[in-house]
Amino acid sequence: MAKNKSYYEEKAKKIIEYANLLSNSFKAKEKTEEERILESLKEAHREWKDKEEYFQSVKEPELIDHAIYELEASKIKYMYLLKKMKKMNIE
Repeated sequence: MAKNKSYYEEKAKKIIEYANLLSNSFKAKEKTEEERILESLKEAHREWKDKEEYFQSVKEPELIDHAIYELEASKIKYMYLLKKMKKMNIE
Protein backbone atom coordinates (compact mmCIF):
# COMPACT_ATOMS: atom_id res chain seq x y z
CA MET A 1 0.00 0.00 0.00
CA ALA A 2 1.61 3.22 -1.17
CA LYS A 3 1.22 6.21 1.11
CA ASN A 4 0.62 9.55 -0.48
CA LYS A 5 2.51 12.79 0.07
CA SER A 6 -0.05 14.29 2.45
CA TYR A 7 0.36 11.34 4.83
CA TYR A 8 4.07 12.06 5.19
CA GLU A 9 3.47 15.81 5.48
CA GLU A 10 1.08 15.18 8.39
CA LYS A 11 3.62 12.88 10.06
CA ALA A 12 6.33 15.53 9.65
CA LYS A 13 4.07 18.21 11.17
CA LYS A 14 3.34 15.97 14.16
CA ILE A 15 7.04 15.27 14.70
CA ILE A 16 7.86 18.99 14.57
CA GLU A 17 5.01 19.74 16.96
CA TYR A 18 6.28 17.16 19.47
CA ALA A 19 9.86 18.39 19.09
CA ASN A 20 8.73 21.96 19.85
CA LEU A 21 6.81 20.81 22.92
CA LEU A 22 9.85 18.93 24.17
CA SER A 23 12.12 21.90 23.48
CA ASN A 24 9.79 24.26 25.35
CA SER A 25 9.69 21.97 28.36
CA PHE A 26 13.50 22.02 28.55
CA LYS A 27 13.57 25.81 28.25
CA ALA A 28 11.09 26.14 31.09
CA LYS A 29 13.37 24.07 33.33
CA GLU A 30 16.47 26.18 32.65
CA LYS A 31 17.30 28.45 35.55
CA THR A 32 18.48 32.00 35.24
CA GLU A 33 21.86 32.99 36.62
CA GLU A 34 20.10 34.82 39.46
CA GLU A 35 18.17 31.69 40.43
CA ARG A 36 21.36 29.62 40.38
CA ILE A 37 23.19 32.13 42.58
CA LEU A 38 20.28 32.31 45.02
CA GLU A 39 20.14 28.51 45.19
CA SER A 40 23.91 28.37 45.73
CA LEU A 41 23.63 31.00 48.46
CA LYS A 42 20.99 28.98 50.30
CA GLU A 43 23.10 25.83 50.00
CA ALA A 44 26.20 27.69 51.24
CA HIS A 45 24.24 28.96 54.25
CA ARG A 46 23.09 25.44 55.11
CA GLU A 47 26.66 24.20 54.71
CA TRP A 48 27.95 26.97 57.00
CA LYS A 49 25.40 26.09 59.68
CA ASP A 50 26.26 22.38 59.36
CA LYS A 51 29.96 23.19 59.79
CA GLU A 52 29.14 25.24 62.90
CA GLU A 53 27.36 22.23 64.37
CA TYR A 54 30.30 20.01 63.46
CA PHE A 55 32.71 22.43 65.14
CA GLN A 56 30.58 22.47 68.29
CA SER A 57 30.43 18.69 68.41
CA VAL A 58 34.13 17.91 67.84
CA LYS A 59 35.82 16.60 70.97
CA GLU A 60 39.08 15.17 69.62
CA PRO A 61 41.93 17.70 69.57
CA GLU A 62 43.13 16.36 66.22
CA LEU A 63 39.84 17.28 64.58
CA ILE A 64 39.47 20.79 66.00
CA ASP A 65 41.79 22.32 63.38
CA HIS A 66 39.89 20.49 60.65
CA ALA A 67 36.56 21.75 62.00
CA ILE A 68 37.88 25.34 62.13
CA TYR A 69 39.17 25.09 58.56
CA GLU A 70 35.85 23.71 57.31
CA LEU A 71 33.89 26.36 59.18
CA GLU A 72 35.99 29.24 57.84
CA ALA A 73 35.90 27.89 54.29
CA SER A 74 32.12 27.61 54.30
CA LYS A 75 31.79 31.09 55.80
CA ILE A 76 34.02 32.59 53.10
CA LYS A 77 32.01 30.82 50.39
CA TYR A 78 28.75 32.17 51.81
CA MET A 79 30.12 35.73 52.06
CA TYR A 80 31.41 35.56 48.49
CA LEU A 81 28.04 34.49 47.12
CA LEU A 82 26.24 37.10 49.21
CA LYS A 83 28.47 39.86 47.81
CA LYS A 84 27.97 38.54 44.29
CA MET A 85 24.22 38.58 44.80
CA LYS A 86 24.24 42.14 46.14
CA LYS A 87 26.44 43.24 43.24
CA MET A 88 23.83 41.87 40.81
CA ASN A 89 21.03 43.59 42.80
CA ILE A 90 19.19 40.33 43.37
CA GLU A 91 16.47 40.67 45.95
